[in-house]
Amino acid sequence: MTQRPRLEPLRYQVRNYLLDLFRANQYKPGDKIPTESELSEMLQVSRSTLREGLHLLEEERIIRSRHGSGRYLLSYPSELDFDMARLQSVTEMLADYDIGKGVKVLNITEEPASTEIAANLAIEEGDPVVRIERTRSVGDVPVIYSADIIGKKRLCAPFEPVDFQGSLLDYLKERCDILLDYSQTIIKAVPGSELLRMGLEFAIDPEIPWILLIQTNYDPYGEPIIYSRDYHRGDYISFHVRRLRA
Repeated sequence: MTQRPRLEPLRYQVRNYLLDLFRANQYKPGDKIPTESELSEMLQVSRSTLREGLHLLEEERIIRSRHGSGRYLLSYPSELDFDMARLQSVTEMLADYDIGKGVKVLNITEEPASTEIAANLAIEEGDPVVRIERTRSVGDVPVIYSADIIGKKRLCAPFEPVDFQGSLLDYLKERCDILLDYSQTIIKAVPGSELLRMGLEFAIDPEIPWILLIQTNYDPYGEPIIYSRDYHRGDYISFHVRRLRA
């Protein structure tokens, strides 16, 4: 097995090479995969290291172990690639991949605007804002955690959690007559341990990298409407952008 970058733990290297192997040999869902002994020889890794990689695939419901029979391929992970140049809601991005379910509203809370939030929303510190926290999953795996913060006066009351099961941009347009036009975005890579410290309600491996988008979304008049922090699981999601030489 060719060594991957040192920053990637060995068990994730094994996981990824196993997926490469399944694809190269055109395994289909339902096919039996090689035995541990065969895979260990193919990848040139110890049985214990191999089992760690296999365990990751089992946790992600990519393979399944059947007692006395072996392991079988269930499905391949979704590989989601988004155009960074397009302003879309997460719901719209996932719709391009025919993924319309898996949205879970974790919390909707009202809080006073912190200095950071007030500066990004052009409001006074302490003004009431609404924080909407959601996850999006592929199968049983949460791949996006988002926290969208909006000035309370911008939202059309009353609202319920069900209102935020779909696109927040569509909700603002259709219910509040607010159209979003562009965003300013900072992109950072962060370890899973950053999400772990938040005490979120789903399992997080501290060593899996996430892509953090810190965004302020504006209407056509340049008024800031939403300040958000969106975390995208790095082994499932990537972004691309067209860059032009000036």
